[in-house]
Amino acid sequence: MLRFGIVSQIDAINVLARVNFGDDDSTSFWLPVMQTKTLKDKFYVMPDVGEQVVCLMDENSEDGVILGAIYSSEDKPKLQSEKEMGINLDCESSIHADKENQTLTVVFKKMKLIGDIEHDGNLKNTKGIKSDADITDKKSSMQDMRDTYNSHNHTGNQGRPTSAPQQSM
Repeated sequence: MLRFGIVSQIDAINVLARVNFGDDDSTSFWLPVMQTKTLKDKFYVMPDVGEQVVCLMDENSEDGVILGAIYSSEDKPKLQSEKEMGINLDCESSIHADKENQTLTVVFKKMKLIGDIEHDGNLKNTKGIKSDADITDKKSSMQDMRDTYNSHNHTGNQGRPTSAPQQSM
């Protein structure tokens, strides 16, 4: 039977939760929280204590599974369009996909990407770029430029523009 309730406890390690059912003021035993995938690809998300969930329970409400959280008149989604998908975290971080404008917006204080990144398009940066390694374009690296220009020689200028560096890039 389908039952609606409020999460009262969670066991994040074992992906279990207990649910209080308001219609008869009973509390479930520990119930598994349904996940999208759990074998090769693994998804993980837990409901919050106090969150409204829907459960599929046996006829005695002794065994079942938490199918997921549901929105209510008190807890409304931040996005309200079938053309948007999003994750909005309590810490104000978010991931928002706008299918109509083909825009993905990621808001986190810090992001850590591990792996190679390929980018096709323009890159706009408003805060600068810092690197712990050399930066290279299709012709040279920044270190090669420093090596050439920091140690190059000029012939005397005697009030005129100096000659070009004797070393080439």
